[in-house]
Amino acid sequence: MNTPNSRKIKVAIVGGGISGMALVLAMQRFCKMGDFEVHIYESAVQITQVGAGIGIWQRTLDLLSDMGMGEDFQALRDEYDTPTRFTYRKSDQPEGETFYEAHMESDGNGRMLLLHRARIQEVFLKHISKDVKFHLAHRLESYSYPDDDAAGKIMLKFRGGQEAQCDLLFGADGVASAVRHNFLPRLAQKTGRSEYLESVDAVFSGTCVYRDLVPVDRLMEVWPNHPAATQPHQYCGKNMHIVTYPVQQGSLINVAPFYSDISKENAPFSGSQIGVSTTEEVLIRYKDWEPEVKALLGVRASSPKHWAILTVKPLDVWADDGVFLLGDAAHAMTPHLGAGAGQEREQDKELKFDAYYIAKILAYVQDKGPLEILSAEPSALYNRLRPPLANFAQARSRLQTLFYDFNEEGQDLSLVEASSSMHTEPDRLMRLGHGIWDGYLWPRHAIARKWDAEAAKVLSGDASGCS
Repeated sequence: MNTPNSRKIKVAIVGGGISGMALVLAMQRFCKMGDFEVHIYESAVQITQVGAGIGIWQRTLDLLSDMGMGEDFQALRDEYDTPTRFTYRKSDQPEGETFYEAHMESDGNGRMLLLHRARIQEVFLKHISKDVKFHLAHRLESYSYPDDDAAGKIMLKFRGGQEAQCDLLFGADGVASAVRHNFLPRLAQKTGRSEYLESVDAVFSGTCVYRDLVPVDRLMEVWPNHPAATQPHQYCGKNMHIVTYPVQQGSLINVAPFYSDISKENAPFSGSQIGVSTTEEVLIRYKDWEPEVKALLGVRASSPKHWAILTVKPLDVWADDGVFLLGDAAHAMTPHLGAGAGQEREQDKELKFDAYYIAKILAYVQDKGPLEILSAEPSALYNRLRPPLANFAQARSRLQTLFYDFNEEGQDLSLVEASSSMHTEPDRLMRLGHGIWDGYLWPRHAIARKWDAEAAKVLSGDASGCS
């Protein structure tokens, strides 16, 4: 495409959530922003975050620091210094039993930062340049490639009749991504690979979750010194588990009870992903669990929200012809890697790395000349580096779900690192504990190390090293 040198490259980011903002911040850090005109299109009428808590590991904190936000997140770490021990209990019985305790700082994993999602949003918004233009109440319906590309080669059409044009389009619009719904049919037609159509619509993971925040002072009235008030806990049982951890300097507990039916995994999904439940419904579902759990579930701050967890069947191409998918739009997965803590909407380990790698790749290509960003090279590098690692993480997260819900028997355990004690431990509960711990360390798996090494070649400027 012949783009006049007098015109900046127009970038459209569809989705103003954490993923979209992370992309802007990464570009600001690594790219020459004078070559770009950046627009964020958000469907909501205001920038808000759905969800409660989120957990950020050291790997992601290092990345955020490299993006120029190290001091901000260090301040949050100082403010929300959190315990690093996760306690795992078998709780689907009248008297629960602890079967594993994971210490986050061992093996160099580092402390996990547990905080409310709104705090991350505050930091991101603080660092986004005023030159970035936000467009609220803009829900994308489709995009196309008009013949006359003088003002940008991609035409965007939004619900309500608004239109815009851009040179590069980034779909950060979540699991129900409108960008993906347009991207994959085009890709299937272009490549002759009809299997891409299987990933157009999100599918049901087989798992649902109730979400709420529990006030610690109210819980203490019912159960003084409840263990979940000070330490993260994972209460596990057949086909169900509950993630809990303190947030807001210990004044609240993030509580997320999950339940699964693996026979419904990958089933088509229709209807609303989000609904409102009742405390009574939650208590009935966990009526046979230990008293410690029922006390926690009986104290709710509000009517718990009920979410169906959707996923996207793995893809090997996330970018083509000026369009890039990232975050849940590319690889929505179950939220259970690591502790499952707070990653109830996105996998923080992978989501922000998409944005990071896109920006690094754009910067690498930009050094060859601004218009080289519009070549096929950025897409090729992104497709080479990101899908293999994220698809491994997606598969490992699914396996982690099976561990939490005691459904591991008969599963392929090759996704667990060969050195894990899970492969030799005779006791089932301890074996599951070792498997869960391996999930915390998934970036050390041989598959993850391989693709991290490949990416390092690009990020150091040796793109020819990708093979």
